Amino acid sequence: MSNIIGVVSGKGGVGKTTFSINLAAALKEFDQDSIIVDVDLGNPNIALQLGIPSMPLTLQEVLAGEARIQHSIFHHPVGLKVIPSSLSMSGAGADLSKLKEAIKELDEIVILDSPPGLNENVISVLNASDSVIVVTNPEIAAVTDALKVIKLAKDLRKDNIGVVINRVRNDAYELNSDEVELMCETPIICRISEDPNIRKASFENVPVVFRNPYSHATIDFKYLAARLLRKEYEPPNFLSLRRILNFRG
Repeated sequence: MSNIIGVVSGKGGVGKTTFSINLAAALKEFDQDSIIVDVDLGNPNIALQLGIPSMPLTLQEVLAGEARIQHSIFHHPVGLKVIPSSLSMSGAGADLSKLKEAIKELDEIVILDSPPGLNENVISVLNASDSVIVVTNPEIAAVTDALKVIKLAKDLRKDNIGVVINRVRNDAYELNSDEVELMCETPIICRISEDPNIRKASFENVPVVFRNPYSHATIDFKYLAARLLRKEYEPPNFLSLRRILNFRG
């Protein structure tokens, strides 16, 4: 699989950061290390979602040449590696044009959690990425914005692009996969279920993949991780699982 994955979205609020965190967790379940880099300099949320304390060295210090990138890695108790961005307002103006050069020192799979929208920082993320995952929701507005960032990625000659439909409820009021794929003209690589366990996990500062290993969203994330790693994944048999849980209870 690609070493550097840019996770982007056409608009905010589609669940991109939660997706990035749980993708890293799902890769970990397949014994694949990764590093999440919070590249949303203006509104960094990864540290907040994972309960990471204020760090003396962040992505901003790396971009400014004041620290080596390995020294900015936070090792989370659940096993994830994160390079956070500074929460201070002064950090929002860092120069992301140096991002591609900075992450060359990393050997692990790198997940770049991009700011939403279309701006110079998003272009820097796309330029640094080997592959691009566009996160959207099954709604007209979200897919329309996703199409814009897909066009930007294609204009930058990125040819390894996949779309993830996040927060899928499977109701009559959302677009189906065929409709989203037709609009985006880009393959749908995964659908992530709307799952109340995600909110509970975020409240506890852990990925849902670790907190609820048999939830619908976790199974979706593991399916995607297996696909990216080109590995087999057999989802749990829920009838057998129910029997096990009843026996334990």
